[in-house]
Amino acid sequence: MSQESVEVVEAMGDAWNAGDMDAFRELLAPDVIVRVPEGWPEPGPFVGREEVMRQWERNREAWDSDTFESISIAEAGDRVIARLIWRGVGRGPEAHLEFTAVYTVRKGKVLYQESFWDHAEALVAVGLLE
Repeated sequence: MSQESVEVVEAMGDAWNAGDMDAFRELLAPDVIVRVPEGWPEPGPFVGREEVMRQWERNREAWDSDTFESISIAEAGDRVIARLIWRGVGRGPEAHLEFTAVYTVRKGKVLYQESFWDHAEALVAVGLLE
């Protein structure tokens, strides 16, 4: 694991917040797998870059504007663990979703992402907590 993997995850957030979905897409491996947290409206998993992008674009359409804020991003063995807040406004109540995502990055691309509502559960998943 290198600082490069952390930078890939940071670049994903930057691309999302800039509305640059082409740059966001390019940070995903062609065979990426995304697992969303339990209780997510569409349970997944989402397999492949195009399916993942369709899911994120559908989610993004729920609001007039949305942003990701990183609470923390750090290396966790061979993965990156990011504690995030996703805020959305417009078209109904304001959303404030806090969750933790665990990323596996290979060759500068996200190969796997699994998200958890409970930060401690994510820490267990990466072996940082028993």
